[in-house]
Amino acid sequence: MSNKVNLADFYPLIKETLDNGGTFSLTITGTSMYPFIVGNRDKVTLSPITRELKKNDLPLYRRSDGAFVLHRIVRLEKDGTYTCCGDHQWWLEKGLKREQMIGIATEYVRKGKRLTNKNLIYRFYRMTWTWVLKYRWVFFAVQRKLSGLLHKARK
Repeated sequence: MSNKVNLADFYPLIKETLDNGGTFSLTITGTSMYPFIVGNRDKVTLSPITRELKKNDLPLYRRSDGAFVLHRIVRLEKDGTYTCCGDHQWWLEKGLKREQMIGIATEYVRKGKRLTNKNLIYRFYRMTWTWVLKYRWVFFAVQRKLSGLLHKARK
């Protein structure tokens, strides 16, 4: 039996909770935020957005096709929109509007350990990982190559 639920089914509850100043925790699925968040293992706590979003923030937003996404803001555009990207990606999602933003991740449980946006190591990670955005594809290519070589060596 699967414990997975469709986030769209919980969206009204999430929205109501955040609109009333509460927080909402959920386990993340997918690989787009690797290596920071590992899908089906790590959790995030969403909080209401009470300030202007800025570079390196990690909002949950809803795409125009209805998909829910948790990606990092990598750029604030002059027209007031946001450009976001998953930590395990290098292509940019541009033109995201404030009204698409649902909540902001403020607490994380990684490998069973809790950390917040105030954690210095996490702050350094997110700043650096955003800074090297245009070079991520090189990192991932090298990672794939090394993984392939290790796999062959084990055989």
